[in-house]
Amino acid sequence: MAYRNAIREGLRDGRFLYTLEHVPALLSDGVKALDELARNAELVGRDSRMRGVNIGDRVKSTACFSTVECGKIAAEASGLVPLLHLAGKDRLPAEAVGVIRSALEAGLCNLLLVTGDRVMEPTRPGRTRYHESVVAVRDAKGMDPDCTVATAMSPFKYREEELANQYLKMVKKIGAGTDYLITNCSWDMRKFEELIWYRDARGFDVPIVANLLLPSIGWARGIHSGRLPGVYMSDSLFALITEEYGGGKEKARGFYHRRLAMQVVGVKLMGYAGVQLSGVETYESLSEMIDLVEELEQTITSRDAWDQAWAEINRLPDGGQVVFNPPGGLYMFNGERPAPGSLDALPDLGQVGPSGEEMAKYTRMSRIHQAMFDPDAIGAKVLKPLMRAVNSTQPGKRALLKFEHMTKSAALGCETCGFCRIEHLNYVCPETCPKGLANGPCSGTDDNVCEFKDRECVHNRKYRLAKATGRLKELEEVLVPAVDGTRGTSSWINYYEGTDPKVVRIKPRARKKPKPGS
Repeated sequence: MAYRNAIREGLRDGRFLYTLEHVPALLSDGVKALDELARNAELVGRDSRMRGVNIGDRVKSTACFSTVECGKIAAEASGLVPLLHLAGKDRLPAEAVGVIRSALEAGLCNLLLVTGDRVMEPTRPGRTRYHESVVAVRDAKGMDPDCTVATAMSPFKYREEELANQYLKMVKKIGAGTDYLITNCSWDMRKFEELIWYRDARGFDVPIVANLLLPSIGWARGIHSGRLPGVYMSDSLFALITEEYGGGKEKARGFYHRRLAMQVVGVKLMGYAGVQLSGVETYESLSEMIDLVEELEQTITSRDAWDQAWAEINRLPDGGQVVFNPPGGLYMFNGERPAPGSLDALPDLGQVGPSGEEMAKYTRMSRIHQAMFDPDAIGAKVLKPLMRAVNSTQPGKRALLKFEHMTKSAALGCETCGFCRIEHLNYVCPETCPKGLANGPCSGTDDNVCEFKDRECVHNRKYRLAKATGRLKELEEVLVPAVDGTRGTSSWINYYEGTDPKVVRIKPRARKKPKPGS
């Protein structure tokens, strides 16, 4: 059955998008949640202000109801194509591709492709790896060029490396075929605006939807304590929300809903294409929120009026203002909007550079790589036939693999993936990322620290080296394919034989030129 794609229509026609969030329940919770999904979806389908249901994937656990099956229920009940969040979380390439294919075959062609958060429970022996969102975009577009693909973006970073990495990966996602972006959640409206400014300064034509979170006391306690990776809540905002809660639940609810509605008005004035509201999970709640937004828009009709209203709702009891960023937090433009189309690359964000040890390692590894793998180098001409000969017997294969792992594991963190990508990643092995990401970081970093809390994000080192060596553009344009079918084999032999996956260069589309007379 064909369903109406109201999300695609809204993006095409410039109509502000509202979708209803549904987080699939745990399988152990039973099917009651599916009945509630069908009820909400049916009501959404009757309300012309709403464009469908957006359905999470593996949010509570990997043992949740299938996002695709939930999507089928939502589509049948509403008559609208939902937005399926499909995560690479704990999915090997073939598994991730299979999920995307099953969605497309069911006519569910609106996809938000994300990496996914940390897997908390082991689901298989050995290392947990993730299928990357950038690669998944190419997978989806290869299966159905007309599918509508969204990817995530988090401008809410306050250190140079993690902020730059988000923007660099955003450009790569656009080049891979992203149709629109959806932000992570935050209350820092200056960062929301910064993203719009950057998009326009680079001349991209990609719509952006803001993910906004209902700031209730429960959410606030969890986020302020750091339990939601990559989402920051300042001490002063937490103090204000706690103060509001102290006045009674019903009064506090009014404050929380008004703050969220004010954010919706704000991003709409900034030029966002729509909103995705987390924590608003019933039709009635979303309808009430839209009513409140429309009420506010009767009096808040300009950016100046909104600035004043936003400041007022975020005034502390002592008369001071909530500060949304951490101390010393970095912003890209220092409050000055760049002219549209004025940037062709990421601007210089500061003085961060690689350490002496990082630079020495980069120099050493690049020389070794050139000697061994440059087709015109003497070393490569000698090693290629030698390694082929060694690899021609089973004992030779085992010895070569063992020798490669021994020489590379200590220096690089090699796990014998059979597809060595370090040449394209400034000699930083992506296997040292807990999720195994090669094309850039997830959004789970906090203050440059990995979501797993046990290391600096490995992509920070990659950024520092790229900046120092003039290779930042590669972090926007080089798409590294998934490791598929080569693990446990020698990457050296695969390279010499030409059987390793092929890295490609991509470039994002420029802003579409308006038709004459339009």
